[in-house]
Amino acid sequence: MDEQERRMSEIRSNFSKGSGEYDQWIRRVIPRYDEMLDVLVSCVRYPEGRRLRAIDIGCGTGTLSAKLLASHPEVELACLDMTEDMLDVARERLNGHERVRYILHNLYEFEYDGPYDLIISSLALHHMVTDEDKMDQYRRIFQALAPGGSFFNADVVLASDERTQELYMEKWAEFMYQGLPRDEVDGSVLPRYHREDSPARLTDHLKWMKDAGFSRVDVIWKYYNFTVYGGWRCSVH
Repeated sequence: MDEQERRMSEIRSNFSKGSGEYDQWIRRVIPRYDEMLDVLVSCVRYPEGRRLRAIDIGCGTGTLSAKLLASHPEVELACLDMTEDMLDVARERLNGHERVRYILHNLYEFEYDGPYDLIISSLALHHMVTDEDKMDQYRRIFQALAPGGSFFNADVVLASDERTQELYMEKWAEFMYQGLPRDEVDGSVLPRYHREDSPARLTDHLKWMKDAGFSRVDVIWKYYNFTVYGGWRCSVH
């Protein structure tokens, strides 16, 4: 088993075990979680004269998808995740929305069935093991977008220098200590982050998106090591 397979297997197992408590847990771990997702949804714009076609990659329990549907109920939406237990929670949350379909797959092997007007993601791309994996994903996302389409991501990132990264980690730990026992943060949450996650510098993400072909790449929101950024595929080629 290579590093990619090992990492994905461990992540899938952990998310399966924690799917029932995930929504409560994530708000104790991620500062301004709902604000971050609300900002992402606020960026969404409809194409003229037709229904928006969108996909939420790494949808988890469907929180971001639910926020999108609350603001844009006519969206034709695909929810992609590699964990059946997380998708089950998403199905229950989004029950009643007729134009939602669910896809059990991981990002490494998924073949986008675009074109999509909108691709969104939250707290998923940092699980991709290498920088090359992330660059390849940006290229694939770009190719899956219709002309004029957009991609927005809410995720954890690294700082551009060690001193700022230390600040990020200090502030993040301070937040988690408010909602979780200190020994759980220091003995479980942070070690799991270092073991399972592979965040990259925000400046690198923006460069990789530009290299993939995105235009008007920008940072929409940022709070220490958590951010919302995105870009567009030009409608004229």
